[in-house]
Amino acid sequence: MSYSRKFNTGMHKWIGVLSLFILLMIACKKDKTELVKVPLVVTDYYPNSGAQGTLVTVEGTGFSNKADEISATFSGVKAEIVSASSTAVVMRAPASATSGAIIMKVNEESISIGNYTYQELSIQAISPVNGAAGTHVRITGAGFSSTTGPAEVYINGKMAVVVSASDNLLVAEVPEDAGTGPVTVKVNGKEASGQTFKFQVISGIKPASGGKGTRVKISGGGFDEVTAGNHVDFNGKLALVTEAAEDYLVVVAPADVQTGPVSVTINDQKATGPVFTVVPMPVIESVTPLSGPSGAEMTILGSNFSPHTDENKVTINGKSTTVLTATPFKVTLTIPGGTGDGKVILNVNDQIVQGPDFKDQSLGISKMTPDNGLSGTRVTITGTGFSATASANTVTFNGLAAQIVSATATSLVVITPPALTSGPVKVVNAGQSALSPVNFNRAGVMTLAGGPNQTVLDISERGASIAVDSRGNVFVMELNNHVIKKITPEGVVSIFAGSPIRETGNQNGTGTAARFNFSFNSGIVIDKQDVLYVVDGLNNSIRKITPAGVVNTYAVNLNGPGKLAIDDNGDLYVQTQYSLTKVDKSGVRTAVRGFYGGNEASRPVIIGPYLYYTDNDNLLINRFGLIDASNLRGWAGNGEFGNSDGPKNQSMLAIPKGFIYDGKGNFYFSDGFKQTTRKLNITLNELSTVSSQSTSGSYKDGGLMDAEFRNRDDMAMDKDGNIYIVDAGNNAIRKMFLK
Repeated sequence: MSYSRKFNTGMHKWIGVLSLFILLMIACKKDKTELVKVPLVVTDYYPNSGAQGTLVTVEGTGFSNKADEISATFSGVKAEIVSASSTAVVMRAPASATSGAIIMKVNEESISIGNYTYQELSIQAISPVNGAAGTHVRITGAGFSSTTGPAEVYINGKMAVVVSASDNLLVAEVPEDAGTGPVTVKVNGKEASGQTFKFQVISGIKPASGGKGTRVKISGGGFDEVTAGNHVDFNGKLALVTEAAEDYLVVVAPADVQTGPVSVTINDQKATGPVFTVVPMPVIESVTPLSGPSGAEMTILGSNFSPHTDENKVTINGKSTTVLTATPFKVTLTIPGGTGDGKVILNVNDQIVQGPDFKDQSLGISKMTPDNGLSGTRVTITGTGFSATASANTVTFNGLAAQIVSATATSLVVITPPALTSGPVKVVNAGQSALSPVNFNRAGVMTLAGGPNQTVLDISERGASIAVDSRGNVFVMELNNHVIKKITPEGVVSIFAGSPIRETGNQNGTGTAARFNFSFNSGIVIDKQDVLYVVDGLNNSIRKITPAGVVNTYAVNLNGPGKLAIDDNGDLYVQTQYSLTKVDKSGVRTAVRGFYGGNEASRPVIIGPYLYYTDNDNLLINRFGLIDASNLRGWAGNGEFGNSDGPKNQSMLAIPKGFIYDGKGNFYFSDGFKQTTRKLNITLNELSTVSSQSTSGSYKDGGLMDAEFRNRDDMAMDKDGNIYIVDAGNNAIRKMFLK
């Protein structure tokens, strides 16, 4: 290779390297991030007075970490810079200066700090520098003593109570609503201000209820603007802080959250706020309608909702909706349309529950009236997208076709099919199908035995008390005839114990060999082994009857016994107008102290450690503690005569009797005067009517809202939840099935 060629090749290599170097330099310049200058700002300085040599701290931003880049003057006299950082500078008050302005210069940029007064009175430090109302603040300094009057302390301009005082130490209590501001001491007409006290206060929390994972906004003041500087606890359980500002925090309720106050601790100083209440997960019972067009109103029924609309968030197939109204049991919203088909999801304060599927279409069912009944019941179906031509609509009850009586675009009137069973109702029109929001329940009232002009029972004069065994047999005390009759599930009536010819007495034996002498208020209960216990009122005793009909005396010498209840242990409680007597499994009786007189003609019921009974004025249901003898008068009812539903303490009652409990949180009773069956949900404390009010006092079997009674009395419930009702006015035992 020639020299010329070698030279050219080398030059090409150097040119390439040089070009690459130039390109890298250009790229580096492009990638270089310009430093943003932090503005020079002073947020606080302290103390604002003192003797020569006093150390003055200046806080803010934009300072330098190098002391030689900072200078300061007191009334024009240069001060020594003791230490420096980007956020705090410490300087010493010069000896030859006079009271006046402090000026600080950082890299030739000047800023006015404030005035400094040369005097004996000075605040050097406060501890703690933050806290809530009632916190004791130690103020160290000089010149606090006075011969003319005690030192006064102010926090953010509000006078604080001085707990103790000496020449160089004051202890003051932070006043209520002090707010954030400087600590000031006044002595002998002089005044000195020190470091700013950060006032911690929690003014509110939202939401105030929820559970694990609920995001809670804590409003107030004095919070650390760095999340890690705030330690938040829910009744002692540490929570995660996700956002922080001076006046609010956002936190996440911990997994083991319990009901109790919310507290914020900053620098070991705690401020306590309102109580956060842990509530159960929300429950969706029904969504109405399950299909429909844009703009239609949807109703979600259930429990544990928030009464605040903004604390309930509903999505349909992931699309947000507008919540219109909210109560703990009901949420209404506008269907947005265009959601497509998908799940209804309810989020109550970050407690999320999944509801049923929703169909985005014109056809929908919003309501059925009634939503229960027997074969042949007339039902009105309300909704949208129906055909006004009756034959164009198809309606089925749990798969069985119903007769359509009339039709409009928003309403169908149908007759339930002969072989009716409980299940969903479906409407089909123009290729679309819609399901009912709730199942139609085959429910209602049928006569089990007796009735007007029937003679198999004789309970119209004195009424009766009843019990039902594990096989569905109903035992009826015919008080007028002093006999116990048995009614099979098929309605067959026979004498189980007592005289077939109305003989009275006090004789043990089997079946018809036994004799009783019942009083008007005599009651009956049954234990888990199907053993009956009956009050033999005029014999002042309790008799025990085995499933085979063998009668024995169980307890004696009772004083006018009436209705009775039995607990889970098999112990009996006999109620009179003025007393309550416990009879244990050995037949030993003990007077129960502290009982408030009850209505001996109304069956009480035991739920857990409490006995529930009707008091003497018949307008309240009371609760008596069997363990602690507590007596809660007016547990349910407001003392006024009536039949209104709602919260149990706001509802009205009319001669409640025949109390029964289903073991699932539902307390049932007969509201005798109004001839209704009432239900009280103990969890929700809500009273509702199960069967319709019968104003005519007649006799009619049918759906829950159609059946009629005359002079209702005692009730009992079987293992399947069916209710048996003494209908004395119609000389009948009626069976009410709820599903």
